[in-house]
Amino acid sequence: MQITAELDSQHLDKLHTLEKNLKKNTSELITFAIDEVFTKNAVNTEGQNAYQLMTQSGFIGCVENDVNLSANYKDYLDWNHNE
Repeated sequence: MQITAELDSQHLDKLHTLEKNLKKNTSELITFAIDEVFTKNAVNTEGQNAYQLMTQSGFIGCVENDVNLSANYKDYLDWNHNE
């Protein structure tokens, strides 16, 4: 497949720098870029993305407790602050 692309001078400079530093031609760099973007974005499911966001924000935690906690959580909560 042939691809024709217009690049501004900033991206053209970056392309030439990558070609020089990585010793790859333009076709190899495009293939590499596609693989990188695909791996980072297309493979993740919505659930994996949500998990990653919650992990990064510090939202996810872990507690060992009763397996029926969702049914009897009120028995385990500290209600002292309501007094």
